[in-house]
Order: sequence, then structure tokens, then C-alpha cells
Amino acid sequence: MTERTTVKNDFLKEKYEKIVHKSGLSIYVFPKKLSTAYAALSVRFGSLDGAFRFEEEPELITMPDGIAHFLEHKMFESEDHIDTFDKFAAVGASANAYTSNEVTSYLFSTPDDIAPALRILMNYVFSPYFTEKNVEKEKGIIAQEIKMYDDSPGSRLYYAVMELLYIDHAIRKNICGTCETIRDITPELLMRCYRAFYHPSNMILTVCGDVDTDTVLSIVDEALTDVSTPPRIIRDLPLAETEIFAKSKEFHMDIARPKVCIGIKDTELPQAPRDRERRALIMNLICDLYFGESTPFFERLYESGLISHDFSACYETTAGCGHMLFTAATDDPEALRAELLAELARITDGKAPSQEDFERIRRVHYAEYIKDFDNTEEIATALLDSIVDGVELFETANALTSIELSELLTVAGRFFSEDRLAYATVYPMNGRITTNA
Repeated sequence: MTERTTVKNDFLKEKYEKIVHKSGLSIYVFPKKLSTAYAALSVRFGSLDGAFRFEEEPELITMPDGIAHFLEHKMFESEDHIDTFDKFAAVGASANAYTSNEVTSYLFSTPDDIAPALRILMNYVFSPYFTEKNVEKEKGIIAQEIKMYDDSPGSRLYYAVMELLYIDHAIRKNICGTCETIRDITPELLMRCYRAFYHPSNMILTVCGDVDTDTVLSIVDEALTDVSTPPRIIRDLPLAETEIFAKSKEFHMDIARPKVCIGIKDTELPQAPRDRERRALIMNLICDLYFGESTPFFERLYESGLISHDFSACYETTAGCGHMLFTAATDDPEALRAELLAELARITDGKAPSQEDFERIRRVHYAEYIKDFDNTEEIATALLDSIVDGVELFETANALTSIELSELLTVAGRFFSEDRLAYATVYPMNGRITTNA
């Protein structure tokens, strides 16, 4: 039996429908009269799901790193050998897909009637086609993608910091895997993952645009006629450790200017979804209040030439781990690191922004939240993120407006600890390398 619920926010004047289909598929339809419609069919299966077993099996089986991303690629292969992207283009839609730490998402956008593209989406994601030949061919394609990321200073720095901050957590591993790990992927392993995770009960369909819910349900009914029992699987998803793995890492690349990424591990991440979301909102306010382009810290370092406008401070949280990252190109990584450590010490000692600055930054964040409701892709993406995080999309507004400066200062004063800080630096090929700590 299909269940339908309407979720409204009177202040925002927005609403969406939540439907639990008889197959187990969770469907979210957000009506919005904009020029483009957007839909995503997402699977709760990402790069962190590296080890699992079916309930009837005695032991966990570890998958090769990168298998979720590999499976994403192979889902576009069809038995009729017609390119899936060409099928979408023929009905005026643009398709794509991505794999993250927690989900694999297949999506499209279209300025036309959503129904033809939605039928294509529902058809190919539920029609796996793996052969020895097409899997071997894909290994070469994905190996080129991995090498492309290996040539990216930003990607190399990010994963270097993840390897420093975490000891065993799977976030240390590249979502794509490595050229070595993908060699072990077989059609049998891909089908094992597909059978385990690609059941409608483990999937989410988000649709946003000038769409009719009954039309969406009709298309889902056509595609999912077999209501099967979902597999019971046991996953291995360890929580992040309190300690960090190592303090620093340095390497060379063919770049013109050194680049540094400094990470601070969050060891007080709440388990309750709403508390975790609130902490993420506070952390991102902290990033802008203390390190944003309008702050004395940024202006002083920018005027001295130590950083440029590419300096960024952000906070991330996913699957039991959280961290704040500072990234910048700089001619003097050691000086930048010293400046940042000094600023963090001042914050720990009680340095506080003014109430006026706090209110201004909070209003900016609130305005950005409201602005996202004018874009179908932003809406559908935010809706999916909220579902995966276990919170309700409209609750973000209330959480953001209820944060007080005193609460932010308490979090900031407890968060910054040099014991939980690590840094990675990439130097030009002729730059110097010191011994890793």
C-alpha cells in the first residue's frame, strides 16, 4: 500500500509530498513552477560501504575500494547497447550521476515534460547489465578518471588531510578507489552490491519542478511491479576515532605556488541527527565569522600577500565524522600555518565577534538558504541531503534562527585544539621537503 504525506512550511510558503511506495521506494515530490524540472534516484550506497554481508552469511566481505563508483558507471550500460545519455538527450533531458561517501545518485534535468525522462531513469537504474567484457573495458575508463584526480592538487591535498585526521575510517579512501583496487572488481562483485543495496526500500526518488505527483506515481508503478522482500544486510560503518593518525604530510606536484590544507577533527559530533545538523550550522557560521573575506584575519593576511581570494574555510560532516578545513595557495605555508594557529588560540581564549557581525553573518546564511528555493536542482539536492542526514528540510530555517552568539562561542572555544589538527602541503617540483611528522 502506498502512503502519502504532505509536509508544509507556512512561513516559507513551500511544501512537498512524501510518498512511501508499495515497493518500499521513498518518493519526495516538491512542486515548483520553474523553467526546469529536476529528478534524482539515489541509493543509500556510497564509498563508505566497503564491507557488508547478507544476514544469512557468517562473515563480512570487504569490497574493493571504489566499487560503489564503479557500479555507478556500469548502470549506464544497457543490454540494447544504446547509449543511455543519448536516450535522455532524445527527450530533451540532460543526465548525470555521482557517488559520494553515503549515496550514489542518478539524475537528470529537463525544461520539457518530465515523464519521458523519468521513465528512462526508472528503467535503466533497475536494469543492471554486467558482462566480463564491459567491466574490463570500464576499468580503463575509470583508471583515467583516477589519474585525473591524482593530477589535481586540490584532490591530493584533501585526501592527504583525510589520511592524517583519520586512522581507520573509510573517509580516508578516494571515492573512485585506486588503479590497483579496481582491477579486482568483477561482474559477480558488482551484482552482489546491486542485490544488496539497489532495492527500492534502500532508495530515494526526489523530484522538483512543475510536476504532478500522480504522474510521478504512475511512472513508478509502471517500473516497479514486483514488490519483493528487501534483503537484510549488515554493514561495517565504524565511528571516527578521537585521535588523529599523523600530524603532517608534504609532497611535490607540477604547480606554480605551494598549496596547503589544514584540517581540525571534530571529536564532539552529536549522534542525534538534529543536534548534528545544528552543530554543522554553527560550525559554518564560525568559518565565516572568524575567517571569511570580511574578517580582520582575512584582510590582514590578504593585504600582506600571504593568501589570495582562493582561501577557504569550511566544515564537513558525514557518516560519523566531522572536520573543519582551511585551504589556500601561499608562498609561505609555514607562516600561514603559524598565523592560523595564533588565531585559533585567540578564539580558544575567548576572542568573540560582535553581536552585530554575528547577526549579519547569520542573516547571510539564512538568505542563502531561502535563495536555494528558487532553483529545482538546489531544492532536490538539499531535500536528499536532509533525508540522508535524518532531518526535515524546513527545520533548517528554525535551527538557524535559534542559534545564539553565546552558543557559538561555547562551541568555538571547545573545538580548536592543536592535538586534533593536521596539515598537508604540496610544493612545486623545485620546492623543499621536510621530514614528515
